[in-house]
Amino acid sequence: MKENVDKLSDIIVEKAIRTSNLESPSSDFTNHIMAHVRPKSTAIVYRPLISRTGWILIFGSVIAFVVFSYLNLGVDTNEWFQNIDLHSILTNGVANFFSKLKFDQITSYAMLVCGIMLCAQIPILKHFMDKK
Repeated sequence: MKENVDKLSDIIVEKAIRTSNLESPSSDFTNHIMAHVRPKSTAIVYRPLISRTGWILIFGSVIAFVVFSYLNLGVDTNEWFQNIDLHSILTNGVANFFSKLKFDQITSYAMLVCGIMLCAQIPILKHFMDKK
């Protein structure tokens, strides 16, 4: 029953298409459409996340800190390193955990290959993104 309805609707559609005239657009159709097409807005302007003034302030702060540290602590570098207790850093549990960590040879090779592939992909992806 459904097939008969489909065939009947196909026949009706074919008759409607045969009897209809071919319509063509007016001669200025393209010009009329192009008049309504708006041009793209201005190009995206690159603005860095940290402005030039920001970088100057950061570098100025670092230089000021180094000069301040040099003038207040004196020239003797032994004073600097006496305040740092490296022994407690090296003997804590975290350092001991990593010193006992051992990798198989295949794991070391896999990590090496992954590192090399990562270093190779960075310039390729940068070149690809620069083309866009």
